[in-house]
Amino acid sequence: MEAIGINLKYLIAQIVNLVLLFVLLYKFLFKRVQTMLDERSTRIKKGLEDAEIADQRAVEAEEAYQERIEQADEERRAILAQTTQEGEKIREEIMAKAREEAQQLILEARADIERQREQAMVELRQQVADLTLLAATRVIGQTLDEEAHRRLIGEFLAEVGELE
Repeated sequence: MEAIGINLKYLIAQIVNLVLLFVLLYKFLFKRVQTMLDERSTRIKKGLEDAEIADQRAVEAEEAYQERIEQADEERRAILAQTTQEGEKIREEIMAKAREEAQQLILEARADIERQREQAMVELRQQVADLTLLAATRVIGQTLDEEAHRRLIGEFLAEVGELE
């Protein structure tokens, strides 16, 4: 082998050194690197699993959020409908109370008109009695006593009452 330029002792020393280097590297470096790579791979897998779980939780949280929004919207619609109904009820109560007050005012006005009419009738009768007395005095030409006047007035008023 020396003819081709290879020194056998040097070659064996090189092979022994290379094998010894591989054994030392395998024993001290490759195991640690392999363990470190395995740990990193495990951490990456766990991180991916955690990320997947977090994504799943985010999707669930989004669904729960959407459900809460829908519930809140339904509650808002229900409250709005209830408020509208209560407003309509209050409006109807106010209208009924206003109608009742208007009816009461009408009744009071009618009663007041009736009182005024009765008072006017009393005053009219009094005036008619006075005019009758005056007319009777002029027609008869003499003054009647008080009792005769009252009797004549009563008869006249009775006749007027029958005409009404």
